[in-house]
Amino acid sequence: MRYRLLLLALALSLPLALSGTAAAAPAERATAEQQAANLKLGTRLVTRFWDLLVAGDPDELRAFLSPAFQVQRANGSGQNRNQYLASIANSTTVISDYALSKIKVTRAGGVVVVRYYSQTTQTISGTPYSTAAAPRIVTFVQTPSGWRMTSNANFNAP
Repeated sequence: MRYRLLLLALALSLPLALSGTAAAAPAERATAEQQAANLKLGTRLVTRFWDLLVAGDPDELRAFLSPAFQVQRANGSGQNRNQYLASIANSTTVISDYALSKIKVTRAGGVVVVRYYSQTTQTISGTPYSTAAAPRIVTFVQTPSGWRMTSNANFNAP
């Protein structure tokens, strides 16, 4: 009797175990072609964000940021979308140039996560500064109206 129950339990659990493995496999083992497409998409989305910051167009930036957007800064502070947009509008910082490097992208359906380093040239209160390349991570979600940035975190340069 115990032997039959054990066999029944194994028979019932095997399809569940296999379906979990099969479902995880595509996301974990993206082909080289998928990885290249994901890298291209992630790079395009991050570049769009930085281009909007350089252009200083608050309406376009608002449209690109998800209503759920949050930013986490290296100093521990954070803001939601409205706070972030207000801080940019009231800032004396002007970003004139940027460079992106070490871009790594993962994608699962309509979610894209991008890790990268950014180096900027900016003017703060009239004084020009160049920053060291600092790590960042951002998240994008695909919506019916296009890709939207949902989170942005930056860290101190290593």
